[in-house]
Amino acid sequence: MSTITKTHSIQTVKSEWKTIGVKVRLSELPNLNRQLDRLGYTTLGDLVKDLIAGKITRLTDDQQIDIMKTNLQANGQITGLLGKPYDFYKQIDIEDFLTFLKSKYHEHTAKCYLSYFERYAYVFFGLNPDVELFKLKPHKRSWILQAVKRFGDFYFRKYNNREIIQLIRQIIERYDLNKNLDMKDKIYLVSPNFIEEKVKRIIEMPGEIGFIAKFGLLSGLREQEIIYIKEKEICSNGYGCDCDSLHKVECKNGLTIIAIGWTRGNKKALATIIPTQYWEKFRFLQKFDYTDIAATHKIMKRDVGIAYRAMRKIHYNVMRFKETLSVDEAEVLAGRFSSVSGRHYVLHDPEKLAEKYKIAWNNFGINISSL
Repeated sequence: MSTITKTHSIQTVKSEWKTIGVKVRLSELPNLNRQLDRLGYTTLGDLVKDLIAGKITRLTDDQQIDIMKTNLQANGQITGLLGKPYDFYKQIDIEDFLTFLKSKYHEHTAKCYLSYFERYAYVFFGLNPDVELFKLKPHKRSWILQAVKRFGDFYFRKYNNREIIQLIRQIIERYDLNKNLDMKDKIYLVSPNFIEEKVKRIIEMPGEIGFIAKFGLLSGLREQEIIYIKEKEICSNGYGCDCDSLHKVECKNGLTIIAIGWTRGNKKALATIIPTQYWEKFRFLQKFDYTDIAATHKIMKRDVGIAYRAMRKIHYNVMRFKETLSVDEAEVLAGRFSSVSGRHYVLHDPEKLAEKYKIAWNNFGINISSL
């Protein structure tokens, strides 16, 4: 019996397919799936196919917003977003928005945000927001942008969806609505709890470093202004003289008002108020210069959590809290003043201004007379 053996030729055919791996953190998988869904893809493989076919191009801002609008509409979270001007924000419960703001900010600040949002949301979400917003002064535009951003935070909190935050960001960037809004245009009003905490910790700082910190807090002056008044001659001709020296008046409530008249470029210092005993101790310091302020700054950053220069903004908030000082009065002490307001509030009524200053600090539990 013969055995027939068949020999088969086995050929190795190289596959035309190649598996490409992508590493993604577990925490990022939900975001990846959400973005695939946003772009209309079920799997990553579908996305790659369209990418190879050249069907995917970089989205313009308008295209991204169109996709955003479609998704939001489909999810049933808002209606009326399709087409500009947008009007979806009109369907938000204003009382809910105010409650959210009050949970984050002082009541006065919360109401200011709400007021600006109600008055200018239609402009921001309108056809040409830049045309109207750039007609306003920078500080008002800053308030409006902050109010709209807080609305984005509220919407995210309510619906757990960041797309309105993205829409707001894209509108701001597209029209350059942040133009010419630098640090000096940022809003001063902040949480009174934050102010109270920082004030308390500064007041509790011990020793010479603590004194320098407290002097900066109570005076509200810039570093160079504090250096200036340390050695500047005090005029003996009386309060209100027009010479270049300092002029002071000691008030009945233990406070001293110093007329400064300091100007460097666009920075000015008209006057400051300080407890009399602090003023006297400061003037008698044997050594005081920028190195002392720098040392105080480092310790404050570590122990208080703020920079030395930040005390100037805290001082302004204290003065304006509960409108203890009027805007004009607070602006005078901050160095932003007109000649009329400066003469009236500082030169002609120092006792009244000093008493308001004392009340302002009492609002935050600081008895100026006992320091």
